[in-house]
This record gives sequence, C-alpha cells and structure tokens, in this order.
Amino acid sequence: MIGVYDDPYRSRSAALWRWVEFAALYIGVPLALRFWAPPQALLPVLWLAGALVWGCLTLKTWPERVRVLYAWDGGRRGLRAVLLRFAAGAVVLAILLALLEPGALLGLPRRDPALWALILVGYPLVSVCPQGVIYRVFFDARYAALFGSDERLSRVAGAAVFSLAHLPFRNPWAMAFTFVGGLMFLQTYRQARRVGVSNLEHALYGDFIFTIGWGKYLYHGTQALIEAAAGG
Repeated sequence: MIGVYDDPYRSRSAALWRWVEFAALYIGVPLALRFWAPPQALLPVLWLAGALVWGCLTLKTWPERVRVLYAWDGGRRGLRAVLLRFAAGAVVLAILLALLEPGALLGLPRRDPALWALILVGYPLVSVCPQGVIYRVFFDARYAALFGSDERLSRVAGAAVFSLAHLPFRNPWAMAFTFVGGLMFLQTYRQARRVGVSNLEHALYGDFIFTIGWGKYLYHGTQALIEAAAGG
C-alpha cells in the first residue's frame, strides 16, 4: 500500500520538496496549533486540511481510484481482526482507568447521557473522517515512500505524526494513546485497503474513550462543538 498512488521521485530536489511538505503539514501545523492557536481552532483547521487533502487526492487520481480508496465494498476484509483487537483494547483501557482514576469511570454517561449519545454520533463524523483522510490515505499516497521500502518504519512514522497532531491537548496520555492508535489504524488501512475500515476502528476507540472516562484527556474542539449544539 505504501506510495501506491504516488509517482516515483525523479530527482533529489523533488524528494527534498516532498520532505518540506511533510514537515510543514505533519510537524509545523501541530506546533503552530499548540503554541499560537486557541483550542477552538483545532476542528476548523482539521476540516480545512481534510478538504485540501481530499482535493489533492481527487485531482491526482481518476474517479475509479478515488472510489476504491473511500468505498466500503470489500470492507469485511480485516473487520473481524479489528473487532477482536478492540475488545481486548477496551478491557485494557477500562482496567487502566479503574486502577488510576476509578472516580472517572463512566463519568460522561452518568453526568450527561444525552451529550454522551450525541458525542457517540458526532465524533466519528466531525473528527475521525478528516483524520482518516489526512493521516492514512494522504500519508500513504504521498509521503510513505519517503521512508523507503521499510513498511514498519513508515508505519512508526505515520503513528508518530498522528500522535503529534494531538500535541495541542497538552498531556502525555493523549500523545501515548494516539501513537498506539496510529500504529493500529494505519496497519488496518493497509491490510483492508479501505479507509472506512480503519475509520471504524478509530471511531470505536474514540467513542469508548469518551464513554469509559479517558475523554477529559482528549477534550478539544469536537466535544466543545457538540456541547454547543446540545446547548451545554
């Protein structure tokens, strides 16, 4: 899957320019959001970046390739593995929170079940989908080839920049969770060859984190927007 929609680099200058792009998008933007932007800017920037990336992918590929990238057909490939891994991961996350912060267990559903239900629906739509485009589809299509033929190295790099995207949350839990998640989601995307499958996995973990009580470490524009819509 690495670089499957990309053209080979024809010169050192082309490769260098690709590295500059990579650094600007995946390092520069998170750093700017962390140090110079308010939390309310996170979602608009995510949506804008997602729209630009979608446009680049659409212009780069013809409609059939775009359909293959985003369609759900064939999505059963790897779905069983995703669900089994999620079941194990959910147990680990629940036990970890019970040991470290037992008072936070199921805090949001107990405090505001209506808001919790709204987040379960809203989070995958407003946050997961654009992240899937930027950190899986576009990363693999345009930048994975920078790391050569080493699939593991490119996957670690993809997970690292996905983790760095959560730097504006300003806590180590957000960085740690998203690094591990980044490894899983990118692997799922490459194995299933459908971003819908990896987005489903991402949404499962995200919704579970908000449900079980880890959500306060990933509180950002998504939840704030949903709270505003709910009148909270």
